[in-house]
Amino acid sequence: MLRKLIKYTFALKVIKYIIILMFFSNLYAQFKDVTISFDDRLLRDDEKSALFNLNNSIKKFYVDTVWNDEYRDLELNLNIQIIFEGNANTGNSEAFLIQSLFSNNVDLHFFDKGSQFSLSQNSSLYYDSVYYDPLSSLLGFYGNIILGSELDSWSLYGGNQHYEKARSIAVRSNASNFSRGWEQRLLQINILSENNGLRKLRYSTYLTYELFDNGNIDDCLISLKEIIKNLDEIYDNYTQENYTSMFMKYHGPKIGEIMEKLGQTEMLTKMQYLDSQRSNIYKDFQSNI
Repeated sequence: MLRKLIKYTFALKVIKYIIILMFFSNLYAQFKDVTISFDDRLLRDDEKSALFNLNNSIKKFYVDTVWNDEYRDLELNLNIQIIFEGNANTGNSEAFLIQSLFSNNVDLHFFDKGSQFSLSQNSSLYYDSVYYDPLSSLLGFYGNIILGSELDSWSLYGGNQHYEKARSIAVRSNASNFSRGWEQRLLQINILSENNGLRKLRYSTYLTYELFDNGNIDDCLISLKEIIKNLDEIYDNYTQENYTSMFMKYHGPKIGEIMEKLGQTEMLTKMQYLDSQRSNIYKDFQSNI
């Protein structure tokens, strides 16, 4: 009887420690909610059934991973869409070919044109900055890009650490047996990390929101001037830059509204030139002053 009681007490302690560990793991996680959808219409029925646990494995990959020890309360939302193009035999194993979209449903959208992974990897997805795995490395690459972009909005060039992690993943993966698409991803991370105008624009934009909401008008006007300066830098260095366009598609109207409320006619004129895709929006705001 005593032996059973000891075993029971020990089991309770183990369960208690597991619950505590899970609790603190969630506290340190950066991704709060992950939504995943599959388009598997091109797969056979037996291949579709093999994907049964993949959705949950990807979700746990993002939510359970401690991506950054400093920023522990980001609570980011992530939407992932995966399109299965089919499969291809590679030696004695079967690899799935996919296209995917990684998005925060706000101002970050990254479309990946093609990757491949083996189903045998699905049962143990975990983030490792050194170990290479076809699917885990792809997920880790975009996880770091999204975190890097997010942290750029918190502090000037705050995303450096995660951009470098993404670059390291791309370099290693490009030299692997599953190298499809990694040369393009390496180019992608170089464009993102080296576009200083966009990185400063992220910071200036969110700083402007904060200053305006707090009623700090003088500093808000200074920050709005920085936004124009940042856009001008992007315009001078890139003839067409999709990441800036996606950012301004969401933030342009909000920036223009603040300029209107502060009576900044000249700023709105400059925005019509620097963000020409939304010139009519800025004209409407200008006409209200």
